[in-house]
Amino acid sequence: MIMEQYREKLLHIIIDLIENKDVTQFYSGFRGDFDLYCSSLIYELKDRYPHIKNTMVLSYIPGSMNENDGITLPKYFDDSVYLLERSVPKRLAIIETNKCLVDAVDFIVAGVITHCGGAYMACEYAYKRKKPIINVIDGWLI
Repeated sequence: MIMEQYREKLLHIIIDLIENKDVTQFYSGFRGDFDLYCSSLIYELKDRYPHIKNTMVLSYIPGSMNENDGITLPKYFDDSVYLLERSVPKRLAIIETNKCLVDAVDFIVAGVITHCGGAYMACEYAYKRKKPIINVIDGWLI
């Protein structure tokens, strides 16, 4: 897995957020390798930091488009949340969810490697809103 080479860097970032920035709540879309990898690391750190919480962000209403099916939450998560307050076309649901998430958080941890796609668009949106972006991938600039 490509993310394995970033394990120590990600652990350092997450631990720094917990210990030095008082972050106790983490969110993930659980859609790509980066989301999955970060979620698994946060899950591992719960033994050391039992007060942290990991929430899965749903892009679709639970039960629609197989979004969590409203049945079983993956083991990495404490709970899930649906952030959209208005109806959006399904093709825009992930983009709009990412914007809501950026607006709701204090820090963005990203694994962006290209200048396109949903993660890049979310970081671009965060940059415009002056949110701190911590990109794990070296050499990336918005």
